[in-house]
Amino acid sequence: MKYFIFVFSFLSIFFTHTFSIEKSPCASKDVCCEQIEPGPFAFSYPKDISLMCPKNLSVSGSFLWMAFYEEGLEYAINVNQIVNEKQRLELNPGFRVNFNYERELVHVNIEWTYIRFKDNSFADPVSDLLGLFLPPETGSLTGASSRISGDFNTLDLNISKPYHVSRYYTSNPKLGIQAAWVDQDYHLRYYTINRKHNVFNKNDFWGVGLEAGYDAEFLLGKNFTLYANILYALLFSKFDISQIATTLTIYNYNLSDSFYKVMPNAKIGLGFTWSRMFNNKTIATLEVGYELQQWWSMNQLRRFFDTDPTANDTVSRSDLTFNGLVVALRIDI
Repeated sequence: MKYFIFVFSFLSIFFTHTFSIEKSPCASKDVCCEQIEPGPFAFSYPKDISLMCPKNLSVSGSFLWMAFYEEGLEYAINVNQIVNEKQRLELNPGFRVNFNYERELVHVNIEWTYIRFKDNSFADPVSDLLGLFLPPETGSLTGASSRISGDFNTLDLNISKPYHVSRYYTSNPKLGIQAAWVDQDYHLRYYTINRKHNVFNKNDFWGVGLEAGYDAEFLLGKNFTLYANILYALLFSKFDISQIATTLTIYNYNLSDSFYKVMPNAKIGLGFTWSRMFNNKTIATLEVGYELQQWWSMNQLRRFFDTDPTANDTVSRSDLTFNGLVVALRIDI
């Protein structure tokens, strides 16, 4: 019996060491990285970036070079031409900071975007020039100019679960919450004979609501990826409007208004990434792409149709649009 126990123990140890699976690099550190057990993944399986003992954290910083356009900023008109704030294409700088924490079941992402935008416009002296933000009885102008400046901020918090649909295609649907605040100052100068008339407009906005999006990555070859993403949000929002006209004698007006609305917005991006791994512990990714943001009905300023300030209405076609270049550097550890 003792001989049988000895032989059985010897054979058990022999076969255990002979056919055992080699330990991963993480095993010596008390399983510092998670091992995903094989399961019924069907045609998909979790995204794996092949890092040794990953901390499941990525940080990225982006530089934005955006052109903006906002409808409803026409400020003067004559018989032949409407004078708009946007007479030329100008790019405005911005930045984006992104933090992403990954777990087996869900990924959590926090993203802050800021864009500072501004522009100036001057109307050439012409006859029969009328100010669109002045009462019609003001009469003809000898000149007009405008200046718009604004601060655009969004804060996104969403959860997602990226996975490989195939070897070369990664899918990443996501849901979350978006907060946004946009402050705009629109200063108009109207010139008549021996007089300058100022109109100061403020169009401030904040909103918070739900968002849904989808990111896709196509692996083109070693280190190169084509990406595309889309995000849509509905925000419960508040507008604070202030419009003050000065030095207009009987045509002075001071209007302020606050109201709530549900406002939609959308973002679309497309571009390429190039990645490189360092010591199997860190991945650096360079991203270059194009981005379009559409914010509907963001201009809520009012125009006046009579000397009575109550005779007014909101401007028409009042969307705010950003589009331009995005350059980002992401670090995965």
